[in-house]
Amino acid sequence: MFRLNRLFWKVFLSLWLSSFMVMMITVLVIGELADEDNFKSKVDYQVRVQLERFIDRYENDTEFRKKFNNRKKSFKGHRNEHWSMMRKGLPLIIVHDEQGKKILGGEKKPRGEKIELQLVSESGKHYDIEYYLKPERNSLKSWQGFIFSVQALLILLSATIASFIVSAIVVIPMNKLRAHVQRLKDGEFSVRVEDKLTRRGDEIGDFAREFNQMAEYVEGTLKSQQRLFQNVSHELRAPLARLLAASGIVEQQVGRDSKALKQIQLECERLDLLINELLSLAKLQQSQHANSVEDVCPMIENIVAESLFSDVDRQINIFIQQQTQCIALCSNALLERAVSNVLGNSLKHTPKETVVTINVSNPDKNRLLISIEDNGPGVPAAILANLCDPFFRLDTNVDGHGLGLGIAKQAMQAQQGSLEVEAVQPNGLRVNLYLQLASKEQKSAML
Repeated sequence: MFRLNRLFWKVFLSLWLSSFMVMMITVLVIGELADEDNFKSKVDYQVRVQLERFIDRYENDTEFRKKFNNRKKSFKGHRNEHWSMMRKGLPLIIVHDEQGKKILGGEKKPRGEKIELQLVSESGKHYDIEYYLKPERNSLKSWQGFIFSVQALLILLSATIASFIVSAIVVIPMNKLRAHVQRLKDGEFSVRVEDKLTRRGDEIGDFAREFNQMAEYVEGTLKSQQRLFQNVSHELRAPLARLLAASGIVEQQVGRDSKALKQIQLECERLDLLINELLSLAKLQQSQHANSVEDVCPMIENIVAESLFSDVDRQINIFIQQQTQCIALCSNALLERAVSNVLGNSLKHTPKETVVTINVSNPDKNRLLISIEDNGPGVPAAILANLCDPFFRLDTNVDGHGLGLGIAKQAMQAQQGSLEVEAVQPNGLRVNLYLQLASKEQKSAML
């Protein structure tokens, strides 16, 4: 697609215009200088020829000399000082003989570039010649002639080829690196730049090598985090099971009415829930799930119905825009987990009198958008990027472990989708879940 704001076209047009203009100006300047030299040479030759004829007649033809001297008395300036033998278009000329007497030329000094030369007649007399040259310049005509010439076509072709090559050298590797960055962003942490780019000795090669180092660091850090989650979760399972068994024994001895025992059992339930969430997060970070063709809208309606059943005082509005395509590529279980976590997070962190709105739409022809928006107190812009981090909690007075949005984000990434969080003005939070729509062939196979 042709877009002038793309780096390729910016580099291409900049190089093309600069190289084309430089070559055009260079050729035209050289052409102007060459034309000027040709013009001077032509005029110099014509002046010499005419002056040789004039001096020959002036020296040898007494009648011509007498007639010329008589006419010279009535000359005013240079405008009328053309004798009959001088051709039209020659510059104004001044001639001095050996004694310095001016034999041709008026009192008014002509304008133009002064050219001096000497002539020796056949009788051996020396004459000093001056003429004032005003070259005719027609730049517009020169430009028009050049633009439609073969030279201009060759310059245009060479500028285009050079600009295309330089643009390709810069932009093609950058597009490859951008694709690797996008894959890393989508959760493919094993991605590495190919050796062809890392072996380059320029800035692009430096960037490719630094990208590989960064990808290795990110992959190693995330794997360490996943192993930590798994190890901690498994290590907590055994003492939790023993703690639950001990609480059962104590319950038999002291009865069920003990407040201390109830508190112990409540904390055990919370710890069991935390362990399950940690294991779910670690499992989602490690695996990729095969997508299937699913009708998303009925599933969302079921999740909303279940939430309203468990919390009848809340108002949840769901809007599915007309002609919205809801057949998407996803994992039913993972998408249900993601939507449930985001909706539950909104219900948990907003007052009961506020409304939660769910919008289902198609932002473009290839994607499905599930937008869940609340009217709560909102989140400061500075910490929006941290909301999906594990164990990040904005309000510690609300029950939870700070894993809900993190699990939702991992669930979306596991099915090649994405999750984005944005603030709503004047208050509130909007969570956007993006999925890829199914193609016509995939929909047909579903039916």
